[in-house]
Amino acid sequence: MNEYSSANQHAGGVAISQDNLVELMHRLETTLDNAYSCEEAFALLDEYVELVATTEEAEQLMPLVKNHLDLCPDCRDEFEILLHILKTADSTPDE
Repeated sequence: MNEYSSANQHAGGVAISQDNLVELMHRLETTLDNAYSCEEAFALLDEYVELVATTEEAEQLMPLVKNHLDLCPDCRDEFEILLHILKTADSTPDE
């Protein structure tokens, strides 16, 4: 049994790929001390989307939401969907 196999057994037998480990380390390195949870970011997501759609200052005005979106693919997907809906609604002519 090599060191990696032994370490995996001590960690409940869960293997972590090199790519997953690198991604985890990147997230730990870029997470701010007062980072938002998914729930906190989601509560502000509509406001952030409107800022992104109307101004370049969204990142400066809401850096913790931006940081969370950079690290969380699920919340980033929600953001992109909302932004697409907002841009589509703005470009649709009124009837």
